[in-house]
Amino acid sequence: MGIIARQTLKSSTVGYVAAVVGVLNTFFIYTLCFDAAELGRFRYVQEAGLVLAGFFSLGITNVIVRFFPDFKDDKSKHHGFLGFIVLVLLGGIVIFLGLYGLTYQWWPSEFQDNFWYIFLLFIAIMFTNSFYYYSSNFRLITIPNLFRQLWVKVGLGICALIYFYFNLSFDSILYSVAFVYIVAAFGVIFYLYIKRNFSLNLEFNYFTKNRIRNIAVFAGFGLLSSLGSSLATKLDIFMVTDMLSFSKTGVYSIAMSLTGLMVLVTFPMLSVSGPIIAESLVKNDIQHVQSIYKKSSLNLFLFGALLLLLIWVNIDSIFQIIPNGERYAEGKIVILILGLAKLVDMVTSVNEVIIGYSKHFKFNLYALLLLGLLNILANLFFIPLFNIAGAAFATFLSIVLFNIAKTTFIFKKFAIHPFQKSLVYILLMSLMLFILVHYLVHINDPYIAIFIKSILVLGVYVGVCLRINISEDVTLFWTNTKNKIFDIIKR
Repeated sequence: MGIIARQTLKSSTVGYVAAVVGVLNTFFIYTLCFDAAELGRFRYVQEAGLVLAGFFSLGITNVIVRFFPDFKDDKSKHHGFLGFIVLVLLGGIVIFLGLYGLTYQWWPSEFQDNFWYIFLLFIAIMFTNSFYYYSSNFRLITIPNLFRQLWVKVGLGICALIYFYFNLSFDSILYSVAFVYIVAAFGVIFYLYIKRNFSLNLEFNYFTKNRIRNIAVFAGFGLLSSLGSSLATKLDIFMVTDMLSFSKTGVYSIAMSLTGLMVLVTFPMLSVSGPIIAESLVKNDIQHVQSIYKKSSLNLFLFGALLLLLIWVNIDSIFQIIPNGERYAEGKIVILILGLAKLVDMVTSVNEVIIGYSKHFKFNLYALLLLGLLNILANLFFIPLFNIAGAAFATFLSIVLFNIAKTTFIFKKFAIHPFQKSLVYILLMSLMLFILVHYLVHINDPYIAIFIKSILVLGVYVGVCLRINISEDVTLFWTNTKNKIFDIIKR
């Protein structure tokens, strides 16, 4: 787990810096520059681009990690594997355009009105994500993550401010969103190029019928899994828009952004652990897989619980300090529901990776499609009853059931699970800290309240975790960091 911990921490540092920028964007720039309806449309375009990128990449992101060991060869530039990836992505764009042209009249009016913004964004995200996954095969994720997260956050914030202060049309901000992601895509490509891992030459002889068939089957299930994942986890923002309004989507997006902070450490960990788990499964080293499973669960839950705790003890003060906070305060309960959903996803850690890179990868598809259908029905039922809180609960229900299904399946097939006593200690500590801070600390000034409460939570939480050595990786990181600081001081 050493290389996973190191790469995850490095990439997570970039991610958390990007998160700070994202928080500033969402709570101080977007709420200042956009009204709720504009913010809703802004987020709708981004989410639509993300969903299309996930589906019309035709499952290639799963193939990139799963089949790279078969193509890995420095002398031949990996037999043209990257060139093959690009061909698949171009094919995905052609397929999308063909399907959209044939079914144009059945697409939602919100999508039709924003087609070009979404289309450009979808292409940029698709290439950025694919090249990011490709770079993870070489354990190179920090710099690509800088383009993929930090640059995007900075770029979008700048575009919003230019739109507001120069009184530009809202169409210009939507085009600028696509431009920011296009720059990110070229940034990742350039990094691969200077690292000498970028070659589009195809070695056609290496792509035998058997290899193509295996890749096609795996990619096909990955494509359908992407569809199911979108239905299970991303449907809420589209159904809120369709059943309510762009204004409600704007309020809902604030909650999504805040709880999104919780999973910033998840993606780098999954990116680094994915190739290692794939290799371990090929070698049938289930003990190594279990070690990664448990440690990932512990570390993700440790960080996720801390961030949800920090968010929830400060939630009232947060809405007091953001511009036009009263417009978005109804989303407070949404933040709690989505935060708990994220926490469930984090504690089950790499379960989807384990299934996805095993011979049982088809299970992800069946579970996703079933839960996607459940999410549709849940949204249709709960949104009319509970407004945006209903959409959040539908997502929570889908994520909980999905992870129960995956964890149970892994236990039956591999006799491993991610749970351990330390998770209970983290949960109890978090609940006790919330009760103490929430009911005993009362400060009127929102800025001082956030500072004092955050310091108290961080001090006690981190202190207890280090004292009882709740995570070996975290304790080791703290010890190494402390020693480096002391060495610098001594010099």
